[in-house]
Amino acid sequence: MITVSILGAGFMGQAHTSNYQALGDRVRVSTVCGRDPERARKLAEQTGAEATDDLDAAIDSADVVDICLPTPLHREAAERAFAAGKHVFLEKPIALTLEDADTIVRAAEQSGRLFMVGLVLRFWPEYVELQRRLAAGELGRPRAINTHRLSPPADWNDWMADRSQSGGTPVDLLIHDFDQMNWLLGRPHSVFAREPAPNHVFAVVEYEGASGVAEGSMSMPRSYPFSSNIRVLCDGGAAEYAFSAAPAEDGGNIGAPTAARGLRLYPVDGEPRTVDVAPTDPWGPEIRYFVECVEQGRQPEQGTGEQAREALKVSLAAARSLESGRPEHVE
Repeated sequence: MITVSILGAGFMGQAHTSNYQALGDRVRVSTVCGRDPERARKLAEQTGAEATDDLDAAIDSADVVDICLPTPLHREAAERAFAAGKHVFLEKPIALTLEDADTIVRAAEQSGRLFMVGLVLRFWPEYVELQRRLAAGELGRPRAINTHRLSPPADWNDWMADRSQSGGTPVDLLIHDFDQMNWLLGRPHSVFAREPAPNHVFAVVEYEGASGVAEGSMSMPRSYPFSSNIRVLCDGGAAEYAFSAAPAEDGGNIGAPTAARGLRLYPVDGEPRTVDVAPTDPWGPEIRYFVECVEQGRQPEQGTGEQAREALKVSLAAARSLESGRPEHVE
């Protein structure tokens, strides 16, 4: 049995914990460490775990350290976990700076432990199916990607609204879509971003022979459902997946889905059709994959430190573009 220590008792800590529990006797959440002692206690009670505010004690108590802390705390927590010889699952974004991201990746490599970052769309069934079909050449070469990720303001914690702590919309929200563009289109060259309203960002990302346009918002009206969409135009057709959800009852921006599941395909020759996928908790396949990697002693091939670093590079270029008012190279 694998033991897991959860660092962070907020929305993501709860989401991860419930999915570890779903794996039955393969995993036991042994410790919950949170900045809010009461939230940590309540989450620990759900799993029969011990609640603590001692970070080192929490790290020492388990085989795996799952870090769901605010982003500015990622580097310190990850370094301490690797130094203690623990496997680490780290929520996205990997960090707020490339320096911190590189330090985390280097610490993981030097420790020899397993490391994975929560790039959850790489495990979301419709996105997985989209990537599989495009990689197989089913619709020809992808040429243009359009995405949106729209949310009401982040009022379920006390730090995400502070851009200096979260990185704002380009880093905390759009990093999902930038990672998808990288997955489907390859290495990005430049980003041009605009912010027509506070925390509402448009970004054009240029690739070799292709472009992506991402819209991300943390300022939608509270009556507006969390919504995301990806549409890919290829030489041989198009594919699209749309998602929407009610607010989460216990905080966060994603609750019960309100849109029909499935990936829509529109081939140049042929009728449009829907590829059905089984409904699932968004974080379930991600957590299960990580646990399988730990059980088998193999480094993850999805959600790697390098993939997380590449997505962060696009996010940081978008943030620089917002400041400069011009396109910025992806460093």
